[in-house]
This record gives sequence, structure tokens and C-alpha cells, in this order.
Amino acid sequence: MLSWREVSTHPPDASRNAPAAVLGYEGLKGGNLSGMALYSTEALILRGYKLGETSKVVVLLTRDRGKVRAVARGARGSRPRYQSALEPLSEVRVTLYGRQGSELLRLGQADLVRSAFRAGERGLDAVLFLSYCAEVVDAFSPEGEADDRVYRLALAVVRAVESGTSPDLLARYLEAWLLRLNGLYPPLDRCAACGGHLLSGPLEYHRAAHGFVCASCRPASGPELPEATRALLEDMLRCAPGDLRAEAGGEARPLEPFHRELIAAHLERDLHSHRVLHEVAREVGR
Repeated sequence: MLSWREVSTHPPDASRNAPAAVLGYEGLKGGNLSGMALYSTEALILRGYKLGETSKVVVLLTRDRGKVRAVARGARGSRPRYQSALEPLSEVRVTLYGRQGSELLRLGQADLVRSAFRAGERGLDAVLFLSYCAEVVDAFSPEGEADDRVYRLALAVVRAVESGTSPDLLARYLEAWLLRLNGLYPPLDRCAACGGHLLSGPLEYHRAAHGFVCASCRPASGPELPEATRALLEDMLRCAPGDLRAEAGGEARPLEPFHRELIAAHLERDLHSHRVLHEVAREVGR
């Protein structure tokens, strides 16, 4: 299980930040691997898109090299080479070929370690969460920059939804940790305007200060997070995702628009999955 201490205090190894060796697609079409660098690594499949008649480009979050793209030849068609190993959020052990300086790797072996299918069997909410999880992790992961904390975070939330933890709670948990790991989540105990201690009670966010402010520095632009939501946030930042309280769904609700605003400001765009989730919720509510 992923604990908050492991996430916040375990830095990635310096060797993991080395740029991945890559090979341009023009050099891949012939299938000649002679003289190419070769390495194997654990990875999560984030997404894929078509390439040619039978191939696809796969975006992977690797444990050792960060986010990389690889051409998977023969991945499409009536007899796909990789079967279900390239489904989003599948955990795989891959062999990658490449040369320094190009944009694409060549995917060799891809052995399925753990499928996200069982998590998806939990229902529509779980399926939508997995799609959102893949998109938001992709958005927050720079190309070729390994961060073992993000990798373990993604694994932990997928396994938590598989175990029955609320997808809505896990979405807020994932957002909070991705924002925090990127230095974007405002402190819950310090005023962003004067630096003073924030007393217990609701949190008032002030956009101009990029954080929560104390009573002396108000009025704040908003939003306001109720005291119960603040307590839930504090729990999220010190517990494993599988330990989230099932009854905390109502307390998490104010976090959705707040996190969405922080994420959109950082990415300078809204996530596609946000729109899909709202459209589905609207249809279900009719």
C-alpha cells in the first residue's frame, strides 16, 4: 500500500531521471534492431492511438524512464500481437528498443503483470474513474522524467478501486496528491497572505494569494472548504487510498470544483474526462 510518508519523502533515484533512448518512426518501419539500445522496465499503459494499418503508438508511464512513447507494431487487426496488455492502466513489463535523440521507442515484449479489467468490473463509475485517472496522470507526467512517487500513486489508486474504494473519493485523492507532488496544493495550516497559522475551521481560498487565508487577511475570493472537507483533506494527505472512509463522499464533494480549478490553471486547459463525467452524471440524474 502507498502511504503518504512514502509518497512525500521518497525521492526518485537520480539515475531514473536520465533521458530515455529513443528511435524515430522512420527507423522503426524496417524492424532492424541491430545496434539499438535495449532495456526492460515496469510500466503503466496510459493511452494509445492508431499508426498505419496495424500498428499503434502507446504512451507508457515507465518506472525507470518516466513517460515515453513507443510504436507497437502489429497491435491492431484481427490477430493483435499484444492482446489485452496494451489496455489503459494495465501494469506491464515491457522491453523497449531505441536510440538517443529521436521521439519514439520501439515496443518489443509486453508481458501483462496486472490488468485493470477487474477494477473496471466494479461498474460504470469505476470505468469512468480509470479513464480519468489515465488522463490526469498523463497530463501531469512530463516526457522522459521518472518520478517513482507518481508511478506508485497511480498503481495504488487503481488497486484501491479494484478493492471497492469509492471512485469519487479516489479521484479527489489522486488530484490532491498530484497537485501536492507538483508543488501546487496550498498549505492547509498557513495563511498564504501573511504566513500566519490557520486556525481550525473552514478554509477560505483566495485566488490572488494562491492559497488559503486567515481571518485577518480576508475577504477571500473563494471557494470556501467546510471544516469536514478540511479534515478529509488532512486524512487524504496522510493515508493510503484504500484506507479512505466510504462515508466521506459528501465531505469530498466541495473538492471537485476546487481541484478542477487548480488543475485547469496549471495545465491551461480543462481535461476531456471532466466534461465526460459531468455529461454522464447529468444523464444519470434525469
